Amino acid sequence: MISSRMTIGAALLACALSLGACAAQVQVRQQDMANSFSDGRFQVTWETAQTKKGSALIAGYVQNTRGNGVANIRLRVATLDAQGQVIATATGLAPGYVGGFSRISFEVPLEKTGIGYRVSIISWDSAGNGQ
Repeated sequence: MISSRMTIGAALLACALSLGACAAQVQVRQQDMANSFSDGRFQVTWETAQTKKGSALIAGYVQNTRGNGVANIRLRVATLDAQGQVIATATGLAPGYVGGFSRISFEVPLEKTGIGYRVSIISWDSAGNGQ
């Protein structure tokens, strides 16, 4: 009776350990990734797309959520593997002036595709409001 309890206990312990190991392996899927974010200054929405030649890119819009204009918004796209690790980065530019509460489109060509992507704004230039 004691040996059967120990066998059941060992089996339960092995099962719990294997479940814990599975939970530690995080898989990133494209549908789990947010295709928009807001940092308080900008609202960015994006999607994966292709050029006419079939090259991968990230395309979207940057919405200026404040009244002051900005120009030349620079973006970074991190390409992610299945574990959520960055395997490549690409940078792009949304060139031109974006007035207060306006938006501008952008496209960032990707050299390497992955299971997911993280888009962020690197910098921008302050610009007047035409006054």
